Amino acid sequence: MGELSVVGKSVERKDGRVKVTGSARYAGDLVAPGMLHGKILRSPVAHAKILHIDTSKADALPGVMAVITGKDFPGKPYGTRPDTRDQLPMPMTKVHHYGEGVAAVAALDEDTAEEALDLIKVEYEELPVVLTAEDALKPDAPAVNEFKKTNLAYSSDFLFGDIESGFKDADYIKEETFSSQRVTVGFVEPHACLAEVDRSGRILLQGSKQSPYITWRHMCRALDIPLTKLRIVNPYVGGGFSGKHDPFDVDFAAAKLAQKTGRPVRIVLNYDEVLAAYRQRNAMNVRLKLGVKKSGAITALDAECVLEGGPICGIGPFNIYYFGAFLNIPYKIPAIKYHGKLVYSNRSPCGTVRGQEIVLAQFALDSLLHMAGEDLGVDPVEMRLVNAVTDNWRTANGIVVDVSGLPRCIEKSATEIKWKESRKSRPPGRGIGFSCASHPSGPRLGGHFGSSVMLKLVEDGKVIVTHGGTEIGQGCNTVFCQMVAEVLGLPIEDVEQGVSDSDTTIFDSGMFGDRCTFWDGNAAILAAKDLKRQLAEIAAKDLQADPETLEFKDRRISAKDDPSKSMDFLLAVRKAYYEQGAPLYGRGYWAATDIDLVDWKTGKGNLAHGLDFIATAIELDVDRETGRVTLLKSAHGDDAGQPINPLMLDGQVLGGSTHMMGHGLMEESLYDEKGRPLNHTWRDYKQPTSMDVPLETVVEHVHTHDPFGPFGAKGAGEASSCSTLAAIANGVYDAVGIRIKDLPITPEKILQELKRKEGK
Repeated sequence: MGELSVVGKSVERKDGRVKVTGSARYAGDLVAPGMLHGKILRSPVAHAKILHIDTSKADALPGVMAVITGKDFPGKPYGTRPDTRDQLPMPMTKVHHYGEGVAAVAALDEDTAEEALDLIKVEYEELPVVLTAEDALKPDAPAVNEFKKTNLAYSSDFLFGDIESGFKDADYIKEETFSSQRVTVGFVEPHACLAEVDRSGRILLQGSKQSPYITWRHMCRALDIPLTKLRIVNPYVGGGFSGKHDPFDVDFAAAKLAQKTGRPVRIVLNYDEVLAAYRQRNAMNVRLKLGVKKSGAITALDAECVLEGGPICGIGPFNIYYFGAFLNIPYKIPAIKYHGKLVYSNRSPCGTVRGQEIVLAQFALDSLLHMAGEDLGVDPVEMRLVNAVTDNWRTANGIVVDVSGLPRCIEKSATEIKWKESRKSRPPGRGIGFSCASHPSGPRLGGHFGSSVMLKLVEDGKVIVTHGGTEIGQGCNTVFCQMVAEVLGLPIEDVEQGVSDSDTTIFDSGMFGDRCTFWDGNAAILAAKDLKRQLAEIAAKDLQADPETLEFKDRRISAKDDPSKSMDFLLAVRKAYYEQGAPLYGRGYWAATDIDLVDWKTGKGNLAHGLDFIATAIELDVDRETGRVTLLKSAHGDDAGQPINPLMLDGQVLGGSTHMMGHGLMEESLYDEKGRPLNHTWRDYKQPTSMDVPLETVVEHVHTHDPFGPFGAKGAGEASSCSTLAAIANGVYDAVGIRIKDLPITPEKILQELKRKEGK
């Protein structure tokens, strides 16, 4: 690859100035002429039959324009897969969790809407509450979801390699159980949307959506309307972290109220609602059995995992698959057996959260690997180097690793954290934890998975990029503009980001799973090449050159073999517009169609190209008197291929790790025995602040070149999420010699284990 001009540079974010000056308009800022204000009535109980809803008094309140319940919808369930469609826009016969929306109103102002909610009377018949996976799987447990007869929502079974021989060949076998709590997602902006319906009945939805294509498809099914009758336009989105993929009651209610009133309806949630009733990460219980040689090399792995996911399947089957599939990576495991279950409960619905359930799989696996190494006397760094996946590796279940910089990542993080020096001398209570992880650059989970980009060439020589994804803070709009500028030989200021609009480029599987840079980036490059080809054909006529030999650089188009044959980029654009009368558009679509679709049930198949690898080392201090953990330094050796924007790449790596520091040390969604949340306010739900992150953070990039990635890049925002939990757990063990296998690692648990260790 030749020298790059724009790609690989830390250019200014396209949305940076708009956001830092406060001029960006988010969903909650949107207004429309004649707009009404919507509010949602929420269930005060976690599980109950809905016997009757009386809306007459609310309907009669002056200023109320409409009231709806679940019976205003067609009653068509929606969901991720045909076999897991178990959700309705609003419940019709029963409520499934505390805070579920059972009715909604639209009024002239928010105060009137709030008053109307108080006038709606709902008669419930309470049912027994199912809170844990153990409760859900009891023979006499009440069914949580009316679309399924059992609380076993989904299950998978993987078997790859000779598991019996693997354990026979092992010199040592270690078996342990691990568990993890429910946590919320933690984006800053609450769910909000504005819905409008025109005279033809077409709905325009502008909302805080991470994956508009997913929302579009599900909403059209549940509303029983053609896809052409819903248009989604994304405003600025205040963070997603995988918590804004799905359509929610807020979206359905706004759309239905707009249909009913003929006026725009905006609904903006408060954060108590978000914390109480919207997406969280699954609670996990897992048993792992690991076989290893004296050298530390893994011979076999046997795993059983149960995820508790609330009253819907949602993306849970994908989480079950991901957990099992990524027990195969980032270490070489020749044989693996896995049984995974997703179970219903009467707690808030779960979905994906940054890193998906690879986060939980890697916490358990890397903790167990560290424990086995400790028993065998193998150095933790050496233990990981012995097992690290390398180039051209094929996992037991068929995932192909084209390029892996993991061994170098391990070495870089160990050097930066001064691992060898720390073994010789360190203060009491000081420890260093290691963990490695891998994350795919966007999985291909179905035939409709792909990404599309469209470029509009403006007559002044500038280019507008439109894509089907979403800028949620990760910087995708900027890196796509960088890629387009690189291909067309333009400076970054000549390429601008357009609005995400389902009428132009809706086809995109969504911003999750590190797929943004890889998938949409490849589509952006193809769109730029398409536009470049069209311009080259125009310029070639004047330059009397072969279009295939023309180079685009520094706003000029030149013949590769004769630099005297050259013209301004802008001149070629004007010839297109003014001589040919043909405005030019570049179109690009990309999907990993060369790999087999994954079988979620059996785990067989190649998931994706572009596996990101990371090795994380965290130095920490444990106070034996208080049990408090202080994070001192984090060092990340990261293989994200070719960095597109190095500064933003550093931010993604550090952001992913910081996110999981809260999961590892303090966050937990708590419920009482009736399924009511106990800490659904920011006062009571604790997330890390700037005072809780390491005093020093370092990212060391291992530059590899992925053969399928855009300019050789891979995804980067989620691998560090997957490596952080085990690094903290292993660091606590290194510091004070106690192993906590049940997250979060709170001061109370540390003190309890220290007392047990000391026999008190």
